[in-house]
Amino acid sequence: MTRKLEIILALIFVGSSLAFGGVQPIAYSLAEVFIFLTSILFLWNQNRQGRINLDLPIWPALFVLWIGIQLVPLPLSLLSKLSPANSLTASWLAANHGSHWGTISIYPDATVLGLFKILAYLCVFALAVQFFDSGRRKSFLVLALIILGCFEAGYGIVQHLLGWNNIFGMTDPYDFLVAIGTYINRNHFAGLIELTFPFAFAYAFYTYQLWSDARHRGTSIRSESGGESSIGFRIVFYLFLAVMMVISAVFSFSRGGILSVSFALIAMSLLTLFKARKKSWGLVIAGIAVLGLGFSLWIGLGGVVQRFERMGNSKHIKAEVRGMIWHDTVQLLRANPVFGTGLGTYGEALRPFQTHLVDLHIDHAHNDYLEFACETGIVGCSILFLPIFYLLIRMVIFFLRDHRRYRRSVLLGCIGSTLALLIHSLVDFNLQVPANAMIFALILGIGYKAACVEPRKEAQDLPKTSN
Repeated sequence: MTRKLEIILALIFVGSSLAFGGVQPIAYSLAEVFIFLTSILFLWNQNRQGRINLDLPIWPALFVLWIGIQLVPLPLSLLSKLSPANSLTASWLAANHGSHWGTISIYPDATVLGLFKILAYLCVFALAVQFFDSGRRKSFLVLALIILGCFEAGYGIVQHLLGWNNIFGMTDPYDFLVAIGTYINRNHFAGLIELTFPFAFAYAFYTYQLWSDARHRGTSIRSESGGESSIGFRIVFYLFLAVMMVISAVFSFSRGGILSVSFALIAMSLLTLFKARKKSWGLVIAGIAVLGLGFSLWIGLGGVVQRFERMGNSKHIKAEVRGMIWHDTVQLLRANPVFGTGLGTYGEALRPFQTHLVDLHIDHAHNDYLEFACETGIVGCSILFLPIFYLLIRMVIFFLRDHRRYRRSVLLGCIGSTLALLIHSLVDFNLQVPANAMIFALILGIGYKAACVEPRKEAQDLPKTSN
């Protein structure tokens, strides 16, 4: 039963990605329904076995509780003090409807919609914690991430080479001559790639460890891994997949995505070099760099270089637009620093503070940290992001300490994905894209299981074993 539910979960996040990143209401609504049904089936299966055991941290529940507080009706006199953004709304309610109650959220319907999304992501996180087991040395969820990343990367490269901006027969009116995969926005396509490519790199490292350890012990590689030629092919194969995904991110022309992928690749390379401490792995990494650069030059990097050259131009339109949006967003945050304006209300809350681009409706801040801070306050933003940064540090520490090859390799993939998305979130809003947010929650769940739950259980079982 658990294996079937794991497959269903993989189909959900793959389907959401293929459905233009799940940004349409019908797409993310269906994904939420299937996620909740999968969670119910999992709990029913555990209850049938006579136990319900959920090894979950408390911080996701605290964030959900904080969002719930934004929906609690409060007296208007108290509300106007707690939420300055709602002072005008409170006055309007009192004058026109005789109501003396209101919520911190300026748009409760949008906050309820956002809360259901958060609950769905929390369910994905919890299911990933339950389904991942490093002892099996084969996670279907991780394999699904690699397969999804390869498909999207291949599709994106074909789009760039052919100058073809079709997605399953539909023309994308926004991004031309770039790799977008099945996403409408190139930056969100790059976000998916930065979430998936680290696992192909991690599997290459895992296979290399099998080869290196067998040679070090002088044992037969054939007996452990199917033969030297087979394991050599697997190393090259996974490296090829990683290179292909990195190249697709380059040809998305997403500067934030390219920089995020680059930082993640450098960080993973340094971690593996420190862990392996072998010249042969250094040569492998050098080979990746040469292969990726050579293939990119063969296709042509002129457009990518031009994109980065524009960053130095102070009059570049997109740099100016982001700066304008951030300026107004900071004013919104200053007015509502503690409780925020309500999850999912950024577009409406910004209007009174919008001194730039006043003829446009700005629905996202192009900075996930600023957007969550405005919507949930500094407290809510801290509850959400500080544990993620702590988990990232924990994963790095345990990667360096762990002696189990498969688990530390999966941790490597989680580190690369988490680091890349956290960096990209400084200049974009991938966490507002349902498919990417769902996959990010899945990766955090896998990382939490590998870096926190399994080591804790092993530490508890150690005294029993010694006795």
